[in-house]
Amino acid sequence: MPANSLNFSMCKLRGALLGMVLASAPGLALSQASATDDAANHPLTPSALAAWALEANPGLASAAARAEAAAFRIDPAGSLDDPMLGYAAAPNTADSPRGLQQKLDFSQKIPWPGTLAAREAAARHQALAAERDLDALRLQVIAQAKAAYAEWRYIDRALTIHHRTQSLLDELISAAQTRYAAGRALKQDVLQAKVERADLDNQLLRLQQLRTSVRARINALLNRAADAPLPPAAPFSPPAPPLPLATLSEQALAQHPELARLDAQIAAAESRITLAEKAFYPDFQLGAGYNELWDAADKRAVVGISINLPLDRSKRRAELGRTRAELQSAEWSLADRRAALLADLSRAHAEVVEAQSSVALHQRELLPLAEDYLAAALADYRAGSGAFLNVITAEQRLLATELSAARARADYTRRLAELERWSGNAAQVSSIAAPSMGVEK
Repeated sequence: MPANSLNFSMCKLRGALLGMVLASAPGLALSQASATDDAANHPLTPSALAAWALEANPGLASAAARAEAAAFRIDPAGSLDDPMLGYAAAPNTADSPRGLQQKLDFSQKIPWPGTLAAREAAARHQALAAERDLDALRLQVIAQAKAAYAEWRYIDRALTIHHRTQSLLDELISAAQTRYAAGRALKQDVLQAKVERADLDNQLLRLQQLRTSVRARINALLNRAADAPLPPAAPFSPPAPPLPLATLSEQALAQHPELARLDAQIAAAESRITLAEKAFYPDFQLGAGYNELWDAADKRAVVGISINLPLDRSKRRAELGRTRAELQSAEWSLADRRAALLADLSRAHAEVVEAQSSVALHQRELLPLAEDYLAAALADYRAGSGAFLNVITAEQRLLATELSAARARADYTRRLAELERWSGNAAQVSSIAAPSMGVEK
């Protein structure tokens, strides 16, 4: 493979961090110039925040620079050493009839055949490993961004639910005070509602603190000040079952950049073994020169060849043993990472299935039941046949259920992002959403 085929396209590494992921994630197809503007001026979606992070994350920029540096090592590795030019003069001959006598030498070192190709191959595979390491970091950043979006959206939903519940409690407090003033309710009804209202205010403080923490985490991912403002998160998309685990496992084994990086390191180790074997053979030194110190003109021009004598075999055997051990280490690392990757993929797949089922359960049963429970408790209380405590209990159940539903939506989005990461594809890994799921509620 020629060196220029691994030039990485410097524009891709420096100016288009986003471009590497677009082929596998069409939803992230934003230009560099527009990605930040769109993300900053519109509600954040998982894809928009991921695109923003790919453009702004300093860790990615650092990894891209390392990959670029590795690419620049390819051509020098496959090149000959610089030729040597030597010059000498005999000062005491300056006054001789022939004038100053001079000597000129030129030499070029040429390694044993195949050595330069092995050096270049090792550098090329190391550069490829650096590029695949960059790809793996991109997948990680995308997963982090989508998980951060999930938390940001959860906070928005939780705050909305709390504000709505506060309004309901304010109405309950007013109703209880009115009924108490009319002698149709107990004072403890008013106190129960006020206690619940105060507890809700305390929960709101925790949510606001969590919102500050999540905002700081997102801004750190975007290389921004911790308190920089962020747009609100867009609603969660309807969840859908993931693709079969066997399909995702096959996809991961075929294209995951972490495995590709280890494959490249194995190829680099094999090239270093070739280099160590070449070290048992001599290098050549070709030379040519012109020496005026010879009286006879036909003796002044010379050509020659010299070789080094690789007599110390022990150090070369040690170097060969080291490179073979490195190859074994890389091969075992690949086997270990492949097993760990499949385990991570299996765990993430099971978590997505569980989260998707939880969202469906909340949507289909838990939320309607909690809403009906509160409606019935309110109707009984207003009719005078129900206790105010039942209303408070139903309100607490509805609040907990709504927060649990929002948490399930966030967990699904976060776990799906992890599944995408371990599958090696930042594109969607779930099937078409089932119509029965409905929209976010």
